[in-house]
Amino acid sequence: MTKLRVLYFGSGGGKGVTHMMVNLAVGHARSGRVEPYLVFRRKRGQPLAEQFRRQLAEAGVGYCEVAPRPKSRLLAELDRVMREFRPEVFVGQGYPEHIWGRFAAQRVGVPVLLQVEQNHEHYKWLHLRRTKRLAAQTGAIVAVSHAVADNLRRLGLPAEKLRVIYNTVRLDRFCAAARPWAEREPVVMSTARFGRQKDHATLLRAIALLRDRGRPVHLRMAGGGKRLQRWHARWLIWRLRLGGLVELLGMRSDVPELVGRSRVFVLSTHFEGLPLGLIEAMASGCAAIGTRAPGVEELIDHGRTGFLATHRDPAALADCIEAALGEAGERCAAAAAREGPAIYGLEKITAEYEDLFDELVRAQPAC
Repeated sequence: MTKLRVLYFGSGGGKGVTHMMVNLAVGHARSGRVEPYLVFRRKRGQPLAEQFRRQLAEAGVGYCEVAPRPKSRLLAELDRVMREFRPEVFVGQGYPEHIWGRFAAQRVGVPVLLQVEQNHEHYKWLHLRRTKRLAAQTGAIVAVSHAVADNLRRLGLPAEKLRVIYNTVRLDRFCAAARPWAEREPVVMSTARFGRQKDHATLLRAIALLRDRGRPVHLRMAGGGKRLQRWHARWLIWRLRLGGLVELLGMRSDVPELVGRSRVFVLSTHFEGLPLGLIEAMASGCAAIGTRAPGVEELIDHGRTGFLATHRDPAALADCIEAALGEAGERCAAAAAREGPAIYGLEKITAEYEDLFDELVRAQPAC
């Protein structure tokens, strides 16, 4: 059987888009229905991280990287790659890559175009205008959560083309590293990158409140991100006198092991598309806590599969952490670990994308 050729284009900067592209490519390689090829837009002059290169090599998936600017060079390199690979489906992952990618795919005559929206993006006026124009030639617009789909409707994109397909997560490493609840350390783990989207300040203030209540809790924070936000976190740790309770771990390659031995995982944030780190933590058996924010609320059933804290409310977050460290946290962790793989597993989400590709290809007019 001839495989459908699908080309993905998105950021190679290591954020959620990069993870999603690599995960889907691995899923396609396993299913055998699709021949994927990945094109990464290089970020800050840095090559694709070793962990992604290794995963793609193990799966036997081809990829390349293109220059981020100027746009003329980016489009020329995309043009060359697509003429060589001859994809039947083009998938533009994330903003603004989905715009430039679909321009290039249109120019070389790729039959089916898809836009995948990963977050609550703040579009520039001209970019939004171009996105709306491209929607007319786009087969489907995939949102990674219902909250992201709602945002796209508010922006004026065609509702009839919107599909919700959750991001897929490779849960095998996290499930393998998970320890029984009784063997886990009574610590709080957070793996959110440092950026304006995340709300590390509320989490740190919640840890300070717990200490003042006479219930000191140890917090480990892993992740890279913006220098200014990292500096602000260090300053707040000093100001709140949390030096003995908070560890800043930086970028780590052993995140599954760190999460797997922690009882509680916290994502304190202002908004999300669909937070992969939270899904991973829930699948690994952590008691998960998230902010009541778009993209998070649909992941957690409060009191059953995890806990939801009011946005920017340190006291509410502190209350959730106290509950999560006890018997209620153990019950929620067990429920989430049972249900997560069935919802976000690699095989399920890969099949949803492949079914969508087949549907859109069949809908193309015969030559």
